Amino acid sequence: MEEQSKYAFGVDVGTENVRAVALEVQNPETVKVIAYGEAKNMRGMRKGIVTDLSGPAEAVDKALKIVESMSGVNVDHAYISINGSHLSSEKVSGMIAVSQSSGITEEDLDRLEDTAMSGRISSNRRVLDVVPLNYTLDGQGGIRSPKGMMANKIEMVANVVSGLAPNIDALGRAMALANLEALRFVPAVIASARAVLTEKQMENGACVIDFGSATTSIAVYDEGDLQYLGVVPAGANNITKDLAISLELNTEVAEEIKLRFVTPDFAETGKEVTLRHAGETISFSQDEVNTIVKERIVDIFAHINEHLRRAGYAQKLPEGAVIVGAGAKIKGLAGLAKEQLKMATRIGVPGAGLSGIIEDIERPEYAAAIGLAQMMADDGRFSGMGEMKEKKPFDLLGFLKKKK
Repeated sequence: MEEQSKYAFGVDVGTENVRAVALEVQNPETVKVIAYGEAKNMRGMRKGIVTDLSGPAEAVDKALKIVESMSGVNVDHAYISINGSHLSSEKVSGMIAVSQSSGITEEDLDRLEDTAMSGRISSNRRVLDVVPLNYTLDGQGGIRSPKGMMANKIEMVANVVSGLAPNIDALGRAMALANLEALRFVPAVIASARAVLTEKQMENGACVIDFGSATTSIAVYDEGDLQYLGVVPAGANNITKDLAISLELNTEVAEEIKLRFVTPDFAETGKEVTLRHAGETISFSQDEVNTIVKERIVDIFAHINEHLRRAGYAQKLPEGAVIVGAGAKIKGLAGLAKEQLKMATRIGVPGAGLSGIIEDIERPEYAAAIGLAQMMADDGRFSGMGEMKEKKPFDLLGFLKKKK
């Protein structure tokens, strides 16, 4: 009997763009991309933080309408990305005594987790994930999965990922305004890691760098687990603004210059470039563009290096760095990042192991959305078949009236 298809959805809510992906899961080996949608996030977010609910809600609604039209499936709930410098990870540890009679139970592990976290996470923060790194049973360390084992005493070291509660609440309210239930909030860089790293790379040691529009995040993996999460409050938009100010242009033109006229190795060319934009002729030095872009990238990756040093992994990741996000489209980025990080570096392309229309979105800016949908599938939190139902439309006018 043929298995009934199930669906998983990921929605990456960025400062400038919302990207959504739908997966059809027939079985763990047959996972297809059946739809994707993208919409400009025109207002209401700053550096990953919601500042006005209606802006991201409207963008999410538009992106999901595209997904629903393409797939014929309702998107009522999804895994949602979260960004911003309020996100962080912290190592915690705890110890409890356990009964020898029945072995270590799930209840014991829950109690151990509660003990480890007690008093460690401030009341204004909300836990997004707890990653057990190591268990020690009666002095024997290096245990990965202690359930069912016998011991008198069990200790745990875990990595706790958290964010400011008001920021998480605001994002949840924006999703609710778009008639979308957030099943789980996941830092975008962690979702991206699911899409671009293999289990072997996570085991050997690697990091993912999400070079987004407004922030740049890093997630470090070693021994198969997340070891560190950090955020730099600067991204690809800062490069655009640098160009706009230095070349005395608007940001629309500066963005085009950033993506088209940087040389792959940032080498001097001595060229004067002429560009036609909106009926106007614009001239600029390619060398000046290279210098401006390179200086900002070097600055951002200096901060990334600081996070790696803080985590204890500077120049210590055998599998190197994988860069995703909108900023990954800048020519020569991987080479320059490799120089700064002094480790193997590549641009991440999501979609390994997926079929369907994956070739349309095998781009670094879709890594988070794809990874979110994959994580929802991994967790078994599927949406069933269901027929397309009439959904309550997004009512921006009604929302604005309520605010008055």
